[in-house]
Amino acid sequence: MDHTKNDLARIQLEEAIRHYFKGSYVCSVTLAGASEEITRHILERAGKEPSIDSLKQWLHENKPESESLNDFYKNANATRNGLKHFTDPAETNVYVGEEEAHFWIMRGLMNYSRANAHLTAVMQQYVQNWVGNA
Repeated sequence: MDHTKNDLARIQLEEAIRHYFKGSYVCSVTLAGASEEITRHILERAGKEPSIDSLKQWLHENKPESESLNDFYKNANATRNGLKHFTDPAETNVYVGEEEAHFWIMRGLMNYSRANAHLTAVMQQYVQNWVGNA
């Protein structure tokens, strides 16, 4: 079955949210990270700025003492990369909790909404749950 990249990003993000609500944070981060990457490329092809670039720019302007660009991306992507790669021979564990899952879902949601100008019902439910608990 053929799927558009946008459909794949939607499916992955919705499943990431479902896993989040079940407390399955490893699956949530993995799926949200995949969705975020697809929508990041969709945005870049359309000449739009992905959410992570906006965050980096905000930090640069408001916290000039913050980490370098390379460190920013390394740290921002550490959990997802720890789940999909085994490049550091000293790494034996990867911490994945609710906060990491939330971070990746939010990155995915921001990119998805920028690329599509709407959120699905599942995505809106997640946002409402997050706002209600804030």
